[in-house]
Amino acid sequence: MWYNGKMAKKIAIIGVGGRTGTMFAFELKKAAEVLGVGKEKEIEMINQKKFYIDRDGRLELFEGKVVKDREFKEDFLPDFIFLATKNPVGPVIKFYYSKFKKAKKIPALLISQNGFSPFQEAEKTLREIFGKDFEKVKIVRLVLFNPIQKKEIKNKIFISYSSPIKIALANPEGIENLIEIFKLANFKIEVFPKEEGKNLEFSKLFLSLIGMASASRGFSVKDGLSNSEIFKEEVEVLKEYIRVVKATGGKFLNFSHYPVKFLAHLLELIPTNLFLVFEPLLVKIVSQKREEKEKDLDEIEFYNGAVVKLGKKMGIETPANERIYKRVLEKLKKD
Repeated sequence: MWYNGKMAKKIAIIGVGGRTGTMFAFELKKAAEVLGVGKEKEIEMINQKKFYIDRDGRLELFEGKVVKDREFKEDFLPDFIFLATKNPVGPVIKFYYSKFKKAKKIPALLISQNGFSPFQEAEKTLREIFGKDFEKVKIVRLVLFNPIQKKEIKNKIFISYSSPIKIALANPEGIENLIEIFKLANFKIEVFPKEEGKNLEFSKLFLSLIGMASASRGFSVKDGLSNSEIFKEEVEVLKEYIRVVKATGGKFLNFSHYPVKFLAHLLELIPTNLFLVFEPLLVKIVSQKREEKEKDLDEIEFYNGAVVKLGKKMGIETPANERIYKRVLEKLKKD
């Protein structure tokens, strides 16, 4: 395959059938040769033409080259392996990268999971597989800002999201054509050096935490933030998180569409009760394009749970995050 007169780069997207993997496979096939890898049930549904993309309200059948995870073979030899599965990343990386132990060329790794542990876990797992040669594997941290929904209706799957797709990358230097691929696919990109990788993770988790207090009570982000009691809890969650991040020596970054550093600074300066004055502004900022879309509760360990654990490690109390963490765990048990 060729794009713009050049041989297309090959990307294996692990997690097709899920929301993130399906969206990236659909969008990136405009600019690269994409192999979608997923679980048996979802891949069979894709082959049966039961997967649809709903982008900006326009419906389109999801099609492409896909294989079941157990059928993935190293002879595809991708330039990139894009991990779009849920946390934890270690077992998945071990499964796929062990296939390349004797390969002359090892694919670069893109990780898109939420939380502030995926990059470290990826490095640890690659070190276990390749030993001292693990540094030959380029790891790129990617964060996605667009909310994505997955719904099953009458035995058909619908993946819905809005454009443009906004992402941030840390450590893409030295990987030929990676940024060009995303630009060709019309992604909006912000790039950060490797040194900001951890701060990128901290900043994305800041955004991911917004709405968890609401979701733990069964509210959408928009409705929860419009309730003064829940809004206060949302604010306390973020204030605690800011203290934890600062204790680690980390910091927050501003993105062109989400001023995380600015919001964190406001939260530090203004008491919770006075912050109620900014409630309409915050509702507008954080609920843009999310509207009634649901938050993920099944990754609570990597959201509020991660804040609680890091807080204990740093000697900082996180009562609001603990309440939400316990509330969600109880909710998941009942479900």
